[in-house]
Amino acid sequence: MNREAPHSRSIIRFVAVLAIAQAMVGCSSSRAVTTATTRQVDLLRQQALAEEIAPGREVVVTSAVNPPNKVGKWHWHPAETFHYYLEGRVEIEFRDGTTIVGVPGRVNHVPYGAWHRAITGEEGVRTLIFRVHQTGEPVRHLEEHDHD
Repeated sequence: MNREAPHSRSIIRFVAVLAIAQAMVGCSSSRAVTTATTRQVDLLRQQALAEEIAPGREVVVTSAVNPPNKVGKWHWHPAETFHYYLEGRVEIEFRDGTTIVGVPGRVNHVPYGAWHRAITGEEGVRTLIFRVHQTGEPVRHLEEHDHD
């Protein structure tokens, strides 16, 4: 029995989701990305990884829609986080003042434990989020008091 087959299938599924997402970007219209006024997050997949290669870790895949003209709250994730941007534009600001820009087709990385927040423009942003997450932890830890 091939022990790597389940992991290979998971990777293939993830790559398929990215391919579909890329195709969706090509089909986007000129309308606003979202008219939502609050952040919307949908859990697409949550699955434990093999203890032999990633003890205490799971994969969490979500889709998120962040509304236009919003500054998110400072937070961090007990995960290595990768964003794939489907529509719109966002700046991810880190506590040290550096930023990364998310635009359709780009993949960005937010390191484990890095304090950050999202800042959207006039159209908001749609994002596919892939996390290698510490099992049993909340998805994110919010700062109790913003310093802005």
